[in-house]
Amino acid sequence: MHDYWHAVAMLRLDRPRGLTELEACFGGGKAAEGLVGFRRGRLLATTWGYGLDGAFEGIARLWLPWRGKEFSRQAAEGVNLFTPGGRRAIRVVFPRYAGLADGEEGASGFRFATSIGPSATDPGLTVLRLDYRSVEENPAAARRVLDELVQIDHGLFLGQALYKRRGGLGRVAWFALEADG
Repeated sequence: MHDYWHAVAMLRLDRPRGLTELEACFGGGKAAEGLVGFRRGRLLATTWGYGLDGAFEGIARLWLPWRGKEFSRQAAEGVNLFTPGGRRAIRVVFPRYAGLADGEEGASGFRFATSIGPSATDPGLTVLRLDYRSVEENPAAARRVLDELVQIDHGLFLGQALYKRRGGLGRVAWFALEADG
């Protein structure tokens, strides 16, 4: 296994090297199978480019309403979980989105279907795909997203968020999921 924690540390010290190391960690992972329940999320880096990454990551360090993901193996699907403030922000950005549900600690929304298959960026790598594209209740922007997840250590999962742009799917972020507690 490549050193995930070193890669995360390098994102602040030498961003290009940290991103390269995250990609190596991802390529060395195995498909995340059997996930059930809540997994705490952490945004590691965005890769939108065009000067957007520094601004977005700076804002995310101050306030990131995304808490993680909840998985239902029986239904082969899951949802993203948000803070109460995140719920309000989603209502402002997507006022007609009917898939947002209130919960005890915030809200859930942006449902995804799960399946095991080849990575869109490395067809030789098997990943857990979190596919938002076929969920009609999701806003149009969310229906352009495919997350891919691999297990890199016991209870630790590395994900890449892919976004459909002109020319196909491109990576826009790295994130991690861990068991809560």
